[in-house]
Amino acid sequence: MTPNPFAYAFKKPLSIWQVCLIIAVIWFCVFILFRKAPEWDNMEELVWANSFEWGYQKHPPLPSWMIYPLTMVFGKVMWLPFALGLLCVAFAQYISYHLYVRIAKNAGFVSPGTSGIVAVLTASPLIYYSVRGGDFNHNAAQLWSIAAMFYFYYRTWEYEREIDKRELNYWLSWLSLGALTGVAFISKYSVVIQVTVLVAHLVTSRRWRFPQLWLGILLAAGAFFMVTLPHLYWLYGQTIIGQGPLYYVNHAMQSSVTFTQRVWQIFMEFLLTQIMRVIPCLVVVGLSYRICQKGASLLIEKDANHSWWSKILKPDQLFLMMVAGGPTIIAMLIGMVFDQKIEAKWAVTFFIMIGFIGWIYSDDRINLPKLIQWTIAFHLLIGLGYGLVTGPLANYLGYQGRSNFPSKELAKVLQDRWQEHPELTNGMPLQLIVGDTWIIGNVIIHDPINRGKNIKPWIDGDDLSSPWLKPEDKKKPALILIDQAPLANGVWWRAGHPPSQVVQQLFNQATIKGVESIPWTSKEGAAPLKIQWAILPYLNP
Repeated sequence: MTPNPFAYAFKKPLSIWQVCLIIAVIWFCVFILFRKAPEWDNMEELVWANSFEWGYQKHPPLPSWMIYPLTMVFGKVMWLPFALGLLCVAFAQYISYHLYVRIAKNAGFVSPGTSGIVAVLTASPLIYYSVRGGDFNHNAAQLWSIAAMFYFYYRTWEYEREIDKRELNYWLSWLSLGALTGVAFISKYSVVIQVTVLVAHLVTSRRWRFPQLWLGILLAAGAFFMVTLPHLYWLYGQTIIGQGPLYYVNHAMQSSVTFTQRVWQIFMEFLLTQIMRVIPCLVVVGLSYRICQKGASLLIEKDANHSWWSKILKPDQLFLMMVAGGPTIIAMLIGMVFDQKIEAKWAVTFFIMIGFIGWIYSDDRINLPKLIQWTIAFHLLIGLGYGLVTGPLANYLGYQGRSNFPSKELAKVLQDRWQEHPELTNGMPLQLIVGDTWIIGNVIIHDPINRGKNIKPWIDGDDLSSPWLKPEDKKKPALILIDQAPLANGVWWRAGHPPSQVVQQLFNQATIKGVESIPWTSKEGAAPLKIQWAILPYLNP
């Protein structure tokens, strides 16, 4: 009989960092092997990575701060945001593990580390952590800081419950909580949802009766403002002149439907989508249950019904349920009470502590190496299936999506056109490109000269969206790109969105221009990608 390689490799339990790393590597390989272009958010981050700013017109600055220095080293390459997104997931899971371990220790578990790994394995197939785990956006960049917020909040609560009586740890935990809330805030303002959950827990657990709590809150507030003050100052300046991220957030959440339609959308689109994205976690719950049942013995049969969940302290049960389910409930309430649009993709950070559901049927009979083996096999299976469906199968059936977008082919053709006109380019490599984020990004990430390091994007011809541009940059020859067949704004578009007025004006000024038709899929008769291009020797908008 051929030995099982998984059983041999996982004869002993892996450490938490090994578990997180293996799962991250599986999904990284899936994205690199099967995708021809990055996700939209990944492209957006790569295109924005040109300068350090205190804020950007669409979002706070931290994600751009994270990726920009890495692009200076590796270039604006497609794999970079995949790696960053998966590392953010892994780091958030690693922090969550330590919170699970503290809760298990406080309940007197025999092996708190084992229970922590089970919880991490349970959360790992969450769609936001697996299929969407490679999306490096402002939600993903926020994952680890919110996980750390939950951890340090719990540490402060331990002192008030006399579980941890070290006073210095109490004050340091408050400072850390405030600083990390600030880090989460300059990642994305939606952290107010998780803060609301923690405030709700503080009230329901009656922590407000503890005298030192208020000084702790003041310390946390001070640390928060120390981290966020430069961005808040920038944000204030932008807001009073009628621009900046707050205006983008307000526009993004505006609703044009009736209240009844909004409530229907919240339940049938937002909530139903979240349920579907959590369902894969139940596979690991089932695996844990089966392994525990097989591990039953006469010695512990009397305790067979005492799952880890039933053993943890009742206040900790309520805490886990609130931080795991509270963000979804609050987001839905915001949508209904204020009649705001709530999109499903915004919920990436809502389920950081969902792994506790793995404790419902798990107990000390768990065979951890076997659970790790089966969970990794499950990731390999769904990863392979996802890759084949979005890659070769989509290409064969003629489905046109971002995963099989002819990114490299488009970039090569446009670089060829650039090289064919030295009378306009002065023989210089491409250094300035104008158009919408998606189209110009696909040229930047395949730059054959310096991996996109020296190509500056002028997004939609808008200076506010491109704060890295200097006056001298606009004196260089520019490539202007327009999707020839976009759909209307607000509708999923095939490639890019309709050109802005500035981009269209620049295109009209050019005397050298053309249209490139590039096959998107291998299906006979499928509509190709059509891109209009123009070269201007000097911009004068």
